[in-house]
Amino acid sequence: LGIAMGSYWAYYELGWGGWWFWDPVENASFMPWLAGTALLHSALVMEKREALKIWTVLLAILTFSLSLMGTFLVRSGVLTSVHAFASDPSRGVFILCILLIFIGGALSLFALRAPLLSAGGLFAPISREGALVVNNLILTVACGTVLTGTLYPLVLETLTGDKISVGAPFFNLTFGLLMAPLLIVVPFGPLLSWKRGDLLGALQRLYVVAALSLASALIFFYIQHGGPVMAVLGLAAGLFLILGAVADLWYRAGIGKVKATIAWRRLSGLPRSAFGTALAHAGLGVTVLGIVAVTTFESEHVVEMKQGQSTEAGGYSIVFDGMQPATGPNYTEDRGHFSIRRGGAEVADVWSAKRLYTA
Repeated sequence: LGIAMGSYWAYYELGWGGWWFWDPVENASFMPWLAGTALLHSALVMEKREALKIWTVLLAILTFSLSLMGTFLVRSGVLTSVHAFASDPSRGVFILCILLIFIGGALSLFALRAPLLSAGGLFAPISREGALVVNNLILTVACGTVLTGTLYPLVLETLTGDKISVGAPFFNLTFGLLMAPLLIVVPFGPLLSWKRGDLLGALQRLYVVAALSLASALIFFYIQHGGPVMAVLGLAAGLFLILGAVADLWYRAGIGKVKATIAWRRLSGLPRSAFGTALAHAGLGVTVLGIVAVTTFESEHVVEMKQGQSTEAGGYSIVFDGMQPATGPNYTEDRGHFSIRRGGAEVADVWSAKRLYTA
């Protein structure tokens, strides 16, 4: 919710488009999400199988610690960012003391008490627990790479005085390569049994889903008339996540194998956690589709236009009709009117304004 509100603010207040800029303060909110997602999955294993107790407690400490670190980065002034809201050293020192007490205290208690926790049940590598461990491994390493890229410039400046910036190329390469295998593994997890799973059985349940995802991606790619070929794999991965989430509910309800009334009773009788899992995994698929579409199919033209001129962008023709001043409740503005045409026919018109708030 915090990340969603932040993106809404960035889009409407700053006029930013896109989906993620790897800004240091954005990363500060992203790292607890990665660690918290790993914690959620690890807690499932602890609840069902009494395993991964020590790891789950450590993840809980790390998630809260990363949240506190995010507060420090945003409020202390150590980072230069449009999201950073303060440059008060005394406030930064105060937050740093809180960090030392809470994080240091929690890790000290963990070091003392963790060895007293008993080990849980054993499980095979190919099992739902195994899939959740893979999930934890990938998410924590991904969180570590984001942490490294965010803090490295600060550490380097402190030690050597050199100022560098770690930008999107580093994060896209490292984070993207780490997350790609996770997108393939996610739909398999809910279809595997606890303790010992049947990978071949899960494959047989998902091969239709995989074929449909790839076919749909190819059709969309064909309709768009090109773009990077790798976009097909990205679109297929997003669709695989969405359809895989639906397939899990489909098979658990026995749709197609039992009468419709029985299937509906089974579906409605599933625990709420099953629907939560499906919704979350499908949401990840929607995110992947959005990222792939924005990064591969968007069209951007930066031009200077006079009245009556037009430009082409994304299959549309945009005509600049002229400017006029206007007054709002607490601002004045210069409004530009644009006509949007496609195939010679006008499909929309847009008023774009630059406002001056005098209050």
